[in-house]
Amino acid sequence: MSFPEDFLWGAATSAFQYEGANLEDGKGWTVADERCQAKSQIQADSSVASDGYHHLEEDVKLMKELGLKSYRFSISWARIFPDGEGEINNAGVIYYQRLIDLLNENHIEPIVTLLHFDIPWALIEKYEGFVSRKCIDAFEKYCRTCFELFGDKVKYWLTINEQNVMVMMADMLGLKKDDPKLNLKFVQCNYHMYLASAKAVIACHEMCPDALIGPCVSYPTLYAETCHPDDVALAYDMQDIMAFAPMETYVNGTIDPIVMNKWIKDKTVPEILENDETILKAGVADYLGVNWYCTQTIGTTSKNGSFNIGVEIDIKKNPFLEYGHWDWSYDPKALKMALKECYARFRKPIMICENGWSEIEEIRDGKIHDSKRIEYLHDHIEQMEKAIDEGVNLIGYQHWSFIDILSSSQGFDKRYGLIFVDRDNFNIKECQRIKKDSFYYYQTIIKNNGLGEENGKQ
Repeated sequence: MSFPEDFLWGAATSAFQYEGANLEDGKGWTVADERCQAKSQIQADSSVASDGYHHLEEDVKLMKELGLKSYRFSISWARIFPDGEGEINNAGVIYYQRLIDLLNENHIEPIVTLLHFDIPWALIEKYEGFVSRKCIDAFEKYCRTCFELFGDKVKYWLTINEQNVMVMMADMLGLKKDDPKLNLKFVQCNYHMYLASAKAVIACHEMCPDALIGPCVSYPTLYAETCHPDDVALAYDMQDIMAFAPMETYVNGTIDPIVMNKWIKDKTVPEILENDETILKAGVADYLGVNWYCTQTIGTTSKNGSFNIGVEIDIKKNPFLEYGHWDWSYDPKALKMALKECYARFRKPIMICENGWSEIEEIRDGKIHDSKRIEYLHDHIEQMEKAIDEGVNLIGYQHWSFIDILSSSQGFDKRYGLIFVDRDNFNIKECQRIKKDSFYYYQTIIKNNGLGEENGKQ
């Protein structure tokens, strides 16, 4: 069976990590800008990032040379509406129109994420962001504007990137970590973002009937540290709460009973209005976007809680796995398992929206030899092919990332790209683009529509 002929071989970035120009041409300040600025004394911020805003034509030419069938990127809400609502910023519209036109001219399918960690800061100041239902209304207006402006040229949309991660981190929501009502606000934001996503889906179906739209969920496969029933039960429950419960809401339009019972137990039940159930049911996803990188091994043997979800767990290193510089595991066989699990549960087409390997890299003799990324690509694509052969409806793969981008946690030390950006945390230089060895490897994979007989590990 292998990969279908129309498989969307792609790569991905997000606005705040790639574009730079964070206050240029009328763009407003965002939560992502605020988070990056808070760390600007120790790493790069979003002011320049990969300088994609000023390298647009060059980068699309590189996409074409790579052979991309698709490119996943995000629209910065604050580049369209600097205050999150109100007047449209025409310069922002022109930028994204140019990007989408260039992609279509080069036969690269645009895959557009509507919100990727960058809520407009003005909405935080006015409403506390998604704590308020007014932010849902602002998001719906923004989405409808995007569908009106770009809907005739975009077939694939994603609503919110990794909501399930955002609602565990105060600074991603623009909230204060010492707020005594923080846990309640986490839940309220989570619930309101489900409604916002559903309203985006409803609007897309209404305005762009030929388009497909879905969420983008972070899905780290969890292993139990031991076969002790407590560890096994913890891994099972945590995977349900962190990944499958959000998918349930997006795909079936219902709040998972496990989540609702937890809200009741924790006395954090959000405000639920009479028409909400109808909105959630009407705004179900056409496909499921999944961000999958690695596995995590968890146990109950100590109290070093690493997830802010009211459960104390301990993340362990798996002695059977290799780990990278930032302690992310190398576990390609688990990708097939994850894809099969998602498809068995939800029976929706799946698009891998992020998957990649990060390294500390430097130029040697004008080149970047990233053999580990090549190995990562080979081994994970091999498992994708096996998942398809076993019946999973996998429609695309967006490698993270197309080009080196700003990591909000590690600046420009942490590189994921197929293309090197010649800058570091504090010396911006010219942001020259240099193709890595993995660029050429992935180019061959796309040309062969998979690994092919001769495209083994290099």
